Amino acid sequence: MFNVEFHIVHRGCLVNELSRSFPKIRFICPGGFVLGPSSVEELIVLDKPSEAEVQAVLNYLGTSPKVATVELLERSSNRAFVRMVSTALPQKFCSQVVAKHHCFPIGTEIQEGGLEMWRVGCVERRQAEQLLEELEGLGELKHSSISEGSWQALLEGET
Repeated sequence: MFNVEFHIVHRGCLVNELSRSFPKIRFICPGGFVLGPSSVEELIVLDKPSEAEVQAVLNYLGTSPKVATVELLERSSNRAFVRMVSTALPQKFCSQVVAKHHCFPIGTEIQEGGLEMWRVGCVERRQAEQLLEELEGLGELKHSSISEGSWQALLEGET
């Protein structure tokens, strides 16, 4: 198997714009749903934010013309879980490009310091190379790597 890591400044991605506006906050992005040609629902998790940071993010999203709704779903001692519906979609989502090239996510997408960070796996090196090539059209790739690994190590969390 092949492991692929990439960090991208993703043009037109609202969550990546949020990360660039709040570079000290680590956002965990479990996923979302494309609701139609001009809207998407996403869940974002603020990791270890202060109360002021939570309020600043909610205010930012709540006043953005690109956001139809924003809701704080849950607040724990170290995380804030936010649901939003956005009316601004990027050219393509990284998840769509990952799936197109028959790659699968390893772990969860992270947004931090203005970078969208992914780790994915695939069966063939060609898939990894084509993935990285297409991602270059979505923004600025700040980091990318391809390495060989084993399926056993992946299942044991060693990769």
